[in-house]
Amino acid sequence: MLYQNSITVVITTYNSSAHIEKSIESVLKQTIKVNNIFIIDDNSSDIFILNEIVNKINKKSYVEIKLISNKLNKGPGFNRNHIWSKCKTEFIAFLDDDDFWYHDKLEQQLGIFKNNNNTILVAGKKKMLKQFNTYSIKNNSYRISFKSLLFKNFIPTSSVVLKTNIKDRFLNKYYAEDYYLWLSIVNKNHNCYFINSYICEELKDTKKEKLSSNTKEINQNVQLVLNKFYSENFINNIFISMAKIFYYLKRYKKKYLN
Repeated sequence: MLYQNSITVVITTYNSSAHIEKSIESVLKQTIKVNNIFIIDDNSSDIFILNEIVNKINKKSYVEIKLISNKLNKGPGFNRNHIWSKCKTEFIAFLDDDDFWYHDKLEQQLGIFKNNNNTILVAGKKKMLKQFNTYSIKNNSYRISFKSLLFKNFIPTSSVVLKTNIKDRFLNKYYAEDYYLWLSIVNKNHNCYFINSYICEELKDTKKEKLSSNTKEINQNVQLVLNKFYSENFINNIFISMAKIFYYLKRYKKKYLN
């Protein structure tokens, strides 16, 4: 079937040799087979170890895993866009090197694409570290609204599958590059869905400093991203301004009141 043979997976990585094997294996163990797996390494110091890991997995993998190594650190947005520009499959899916997929993730998502005409993007929940309550209603999904996404980036990059042929792309930045893409897509298209159950999870054995830990840079870039969505629509602009204030107050509370 077309749904089983037209998926490209992009794994962005940086100094991940200690834990990335579980991420890769979670793709290979999906109930839906993928067509291509690209790992793009952002000038890591452990590239030789990573290369050995990929070679080992390739010996038993049903699909060739292609490792691309940058000579300079270019950031996750640039790296995902680079592979996307070469992608010839119907769908593209993203996975961070410190996350892994649940075995039926792609099956759930492609089912939504198949059952809902003109669907562009399907995402879902990611279980975070120290998060113990994992109860949710499986297969309960809903349309993502632009207004709800303005006030919180609730779309984990590792959960996303989208149509390859859309024109929008990640920002070539280190922070909020994914938030810009989700807002761009949802603002133009109402056929974006969110699965209200856990379909991926953050690895528990990662010790490297994450980009997501730099809250100051994230918040600054979120403000810049929101600025890009002002338009001639007065009501839309009110919601964007409210979202900007909301993020500012949220950061203030976290910095000074906690």
